[in-house]
Amino acid sequence: MKRINVLLAAVLTVLPFSNLAAQTPAFESLVNSAAGFSFPALPLPAGPRLFNSPAGARELSGEALFNYLHEATAPAPRKAILSYDSSRAFMYSKADNTGCDGGPGIITLYSRVCAKGASDNGNAYRETGDRNKDGVVDNFINAEHIWPQSYFNSSLPMVADLHHLAPTFPTPNGRRGNLKFARVAKAIYSTSSGSMLGKEGFEPADEAKGNVARALFYFVVRYYDRNIRQGMNYDAFWINNVPMLLEWNRQDPPDADELRRNALVEEFQGNRNPFVDDPELAERIGEQVFRAH
Repeated sequence: MKRINVLLAAVLTVLPFSNLAAQTPAFESLVNSAAGFSFPALPLPAGPRLFNSPAGARELSGEALFNYLHEATAPAPRKAILSYDSSRAFMYSKADNTGCDGGPGIITLYSRVCAKGASDNGNAYRETGDRNKDGVVDNFINAEHIWPQSYFNSSLPMVADLHHLAPTFPTPNGRRGNLKFARVAKAIYSTSSGSMLGKEGFEPADEAKGNVARALFYFVVRYYDRNIRQGMNYDAFWINNVPMLLEWNRQDPPDADELRRNALVEEFQGNRNPFVDDPELAERIGEQVFRAH
């Protein structure tokens, strides 16, 4: 297993952004064998990341880089439009099923505890007792939209885009609702991982902060020109939060599971989150440009 995981890390290091789809059979076989199902934390690859932009684009920054990534994250043409149901099924059974507690299972985003299983249905997963210490025993998992779906009327393709979906227990998902992310001073709800609800908003666990930030950066870059702000206080939810999200991106860099997930999601929906491949892209775009969108 150690040898397979090292090999997978090497593959993730060298595969180019635009050519991963061509590697489908071999890559899928490697991921499936490596994920069966104990996926230890691996160091980030030391070499270049998967997002391998043309030479000219590597020198871009600010608005030019933002616009370049908007085009680069457009999904590859597909025979059929993805549905929300198919995206959730893939998330539960493959993209987020990294393995835990010695078998197949999912580490939920906000609680950071294992929900064991291998099903493509969230109802098949259970919280074993009150593992996240929030006072509730949840009997299924569901899909969190990191950019809340109420703000885009649950429309496709946004509602089915796995780059901002994550598996969660329903209680922390419901407590977050469509609130902004924030630093919470005093919790009125919390999990043992450190996720908290307070009057300021919802603060994810430290281990999830970078994931949340990179999902939001992707969502704005990909969909800023869509109707994604319905009923939203955009200043509070996004513009004023950009500095905090940039900090979270720096503090919690992508780990092996996030890199693995990015590759699998590309296999499924035909595009990548470039901020997972290279978190420094967010710094090169910069606070002012993000806030302008």
